[in-house]
Amino acid sequence: EGWYGQPWGKPYWRLRDYIQIMKKIFARDEPVVHDGREYQLPFVGEGTIGLGKPLTSILHTNPDLPIWLGSGSEATVKLTAELCDGWLPMHFVPGRMQHFRPWIEEGFERARRRGVQKGWEDFEIIGQCPVQITDDLEPIFRKAKDNIALYTGGMGHKDVNFHNQHMVQRGYPDVATRVQELYLAGKKAEAAEAIPDEYVDEAGLYGSPERIKQRFLQWADSGLTGLNINTGQEEAIRLMADLAKTADQR
Repeated sequence: EGWYGQPWGKPYWRLRDYIQIMKKIFARDEPVVHDGREYQLPFVGEGTIGLGKPLTSILHTNPDLPIWLGSGSEATVKLTAELCDGWLPMHFVPGRMQHFRPWIEEGFERARRRGVQKGWEDFEIIGQCPVQITDDLEPIFRKAKDNIALYTGGMGHKDVNFHNQHMVQRGYPDVATRVQELYLAGKKAEAAEAIPDEYVDEAGLYGSPERIKQRFLQWADSGLTGLNINTGQEEAIRLMADLAKTADQR
């Protein structure tokens, strides 16, 4: 509301409407009509002149174009599993799948109740992982902590900060509280320093090739079906490609 000039509304229903509308557009079965809680096509609300009519996209796309959703809350993860082909989880680290699994299975069950066969074999989950080959972890952790402190400490409203909530869910409630207190008090450097190294280390692959190789096993067994890596190092890309081949052969 502060930056985009739009009401917060109901994000769950906005996402649900959006996905359903896009599926209708891709299918091209008929002109698109949608009467949702957040979106209506054609729009008939305040300010309209009454000339809107249902339209069909002039683009002939794949009618089964896969839809992936980036989500993290219980409601939106369930929505993702129900309506989408894949999930881009926020703040995922190895060991967290047990937290999300019941939500995903509930989403599958909702799809089946609508007559849509849905299960783990039909669903992709792609995590995000920074990778850096280095002999010195300290500067990498320091840079990451500055960014984490910004999001965990100062992003959004004090009482509605999803990044802060994710830190709590990952098992760092006291750290989340302290980081936010320091950041909102203008002590940004101290807020970053309050973040433990292990919080950063859990969410990425850093260090020597051998260290990365050993820690990659946790990601390979985490329940993800794939991994997007974030790196500026060609040698890191080659290393991860080799590790992915090894994981596939296990």
